[in-house]
Amino acid sequence: MGALVSILLSVGAPILAGILKSKGGKGGAIASDVIEAVADKLGTDATPQAIENAYNADPEIFTQTVRTIETDYAAIARAGAEAHMAYIELAKDDRDSADLLTRIWRPMNGFLFPVGCLIIVATVCVMLLSRIPVDASVLPLIGIVVPVMTAWAGVVGYYVGQRTKEKTTGAI
Repeated sequence: MGALVSILLSVGAPILAGILKSKGGKGGAIASDVIEAVADKLGTDATPQAIENAYNADPEIFTQTVRTIETDYAAIARAGAEAHMAYIELAKDDRDSADLLTRIWRPMNGFLFPVGCLIIVATVCVMLLSRIPVDASVLPLIGIVVPVMTAWAGVVGYYVGQRTKEKTTGAI
């Protein structure tokens, strides 16, 4: 594998070489994908030795092919980074919004919804696993909390869906 990394570096493909170097041999999923992509473009077997043989047979074709793959991987990485940065900007816009609901909905739901779910789970566990009798006054509470949590999940899901729609259409 070391010889393949050296070849990739020598032909100007540092991203591909870095993936192979950092993720190890064929056992790494990403490294394996890189080997398969290079082999596919070169029309060889997906082994480091076959790729090295293709380089030795025609270094110029190998260099052009690998640089094309390098450009494709770089474009994919840039697109992923841009999408991540766009999401961060949208989250910052929510945080800095003048509208109170827009500003607090993420942290509020991120904290309260799991707390409500935990209360339900804890109550059910106490009822099922302990020998401590559960007060009959708790049962109506469960009858209230479960539908409220279900409705809450629906509202949160709808609101998230609407916010996603607004963001993807550029309405924000």
